Amino acid sequence: MNINNITTLVNFNFWANNRILSICQNLTTEDFTRQVSPDPGWGSLRGILVHTLDTEYGWRLILQGKDADTILKASDFENVAVLQTRWEIEKNAWLDYINSLSTESLNQSYDDSTLKDPKVWQTILHIIFHGTQHRSEAAAILTGYGHSPGDMDFDVFLQEEK
Repeated sequence: MNINNITTLVNFNFWANNRILSICQNLTTEDFTRQVSPDPGWGSLRGILVHTLDTEYGWRLILQGKDADTILKASDFENVAVLQTRWEIEKNAWLDYINSLSTESLNQSYDDSTLKDPKVWQTILHIIFHGTQHRSEAAAILTGYGHSPGDMDFDVFLQEEK
């Protein structure tokens, strides 16, 4: 994996996150925090998005060799604006981290007691794929609320980035 490819994929991840968050601004706080059924595992749209942010945050800290013992909770984010502000901070931290990497460092292993010889690029791809799963869940909920985020495909991102 090379740094240019990873940078493009990380930018796609945050572009897609922003698409979901901008549509969430159309919701009432009640809809944003409402228990959804069927529950994909995080209770509410807010819960899904906070879990996704927490995953990006936690793995970034691990990749940077820092403690990742703080877990973000849905109750820490009373509304979309608060979540969006925190996600912008995380996006900037990720971009700073990515800009510190080289193709060589992407292909290096790092210490993780739960994985066998993980490479930095593999974990970054995991984070992106994980986000795709949960954005799909969020998009389905938003569509059910009458606020579809529309197409969020990688090729749409590439066209918009031109």
